[in-house]
Amino acid sequence: MKIVILDDSMTVRLIISSLLEDLDVKESEIYTFENGYTALDFIKTDGADIIFSDINMPYMDGYEFATLVFDILPNLKSSFFAVSGDETRESFLKMKQSGVHRFVKKPINMEYFKHFVYPEIKKLRKLDTN
Repeated sequence: MKIVILDDSMTVRLIISSLLEDLDVKESEIYTFENGYTALDFIKTDGADIIFSDINMPYMDGYEFATLVFDILPNLKSSFFAVSGDETRESFLKMKQSGVHRFVKKPINMEYFKHFVYPEIKKLRKLDTN
């Protein structure tokens, strides 16, 4: 399993990594990036099963990143989570237009995170055993 975390904040990357480890994801399955270009290079080479992406970042924002990811991995839509404190209708609609339908609000609510992310992890684990 490969889980990509893209956020320009180290704190957010560490929080999401920690929450994933609480869901029995191995540290070796988590790949963190602070900009969209390096994350995209990784995904092009190694793929990804779940992605968490900030929306507001320098260099490449989450909208552009999502659009480029779905060009590479069109079947990833149910496992791509936009992570943002920006709850404006405009931001939400722009992410949906980019293909993203899953959202995690900052600050991250642990119960909400587990409720929506754990089923995706279980699906992947089940595929790994088949």
